[in-house]
Amino acid sequence: MTTFTIYTLGCKVNFYESEWIRERLLALGATESNGLTTCPEWVIINTCTVTARADRQSRQLIYRAARQCPKAEIIITGCYADRDPETLKALPNVRHILPNDQKPRIPEILLSLSTPFDGWMMLSTFKRHVRAYLMVQNGCNANCSYCIIPKVRGKNRSKPIDILLRELESLKASGHTEIVLCGIHLGLYGRDLSPPASLSSLLQAIEAHPFKGRIRISSLEPMELHKEIIQTISVSGKICPHLHIPLQSGEGETLKRMHRPYTPESFRALIRAIREALPDCTIGSDVIVGFPGETEATFEQTCHFIEELPFSYLHVFPYSDRPGTFSETLSDKVDATAKKERAARLLELARQKRRTFFDSWVGKDDQVIFEERKGENIWSGKSAHYLPVWVESPQNLLGKMMDVKITSAAPTHVWGEI
Repeated sequence: MTTFTIYTLGCKVNFYESEWIRERLLALGATESNGLTTCPEWVIINTCTVTARADRQSRQLIYRAARQCPKAEIIITGCYADRDPETLKALPNVRHILPNDQKPRIPEILLSLSTPFDGWMMLSTFKRHVRAYLMVQNGCNANCSYCIIPKVRGKNRSKPIDILLRELESLKASGHTEIVLCGIHLGLYGRDLSPPASLSSLLQAIEAHPFKGRIRISSLEPMELHKEIIQTISVSGKICPHLHIPLQSGEGETLKRMHRPYTPESFRALIRAIREALPDCTIGSDVIVGFPGETEATFEQTCHFIEELPFSYLHVFPYSDRPGTFSETLSDKVDATAKKERAARLLELARQKRRTFFDSWVGKDDQVIFEERKGENIWSGKSAHYLPVWVESPQNLLGKMMDVKITSAAPTHVWGEI
């Protein structure tokens, strides 16, 4: 009997694809081991290459698997496998390197199947998770100067709406009360279909469907967050009032060098439009610090820009060169010390934004799905507005969706009462 384990780094799409590989292997008779503690025959590592740190984490995981389970054979897939297979070939115990478009072949290879998989990846459950990810599209058509992902993921490819609605039903039937719609370039959803569709039409189809659960939208580019999407969320009984909109920089010339097709002014106008339509919407963002050519003055402009906007939380990424990208060729690189110092300052600003966000919810009610036990009678989960909520209760709350009153704020979460 074939035994395997899967490790996943990176984005929600990677985690979705790993779940599909796991589900298919189990359905075909393979057995999942308990990680590396009971050494399997196969170790599948689904890699990320969005930053140099992600590359390093992938290599460290390969070395650890080879050291702890020297007889196991390793399959490497994911974006690092696309970008730099030669480096990965030289690492210990690596048997197969499969690019992203070959991921569906992994069950076929492990189980020596003669019939290859031909169809859409579809999940019936998201094992060990209360919330499930639903990949609605893959690939990216953007040309951001710092990003290697379009080269390793290819162009936009969308799942038809009828298939997504069937998958939604299966995930809900498995007990998942929240479904997160994810993709590599989510705002492009449907443009490649015949007839064409859109993210807005998908959301409206979900809204009209008898699915009873919560829908969350993952990251959306600012130029693709159209008023129809905002309007759909504003009247929805299912879609969470939570938007994650990457900013990357709050300074116009830096955005141009990044090949980001918007300006600080247009981004500001979008946030104002969201606030008008969705006054209590949670708004998160991504910011890159230390992009080539960023000066102390332009970094300060980004800080001031972020300070004046109602962000609920921020993800901060120090810039790192990605081989094969345009930004790798740019001069005026920011030295590591300056990048580290600027990242620390921006993280402090992010902490202030998060604390203001938490404080604003004290005394209010929100709907929470509980995902984890933190201690005896302590349960945590995410609210509809993406608040990390902890409550004390003697009853088992895992997987339950309940109304909670927020009573106090801590640095990393809020406390509430059912």
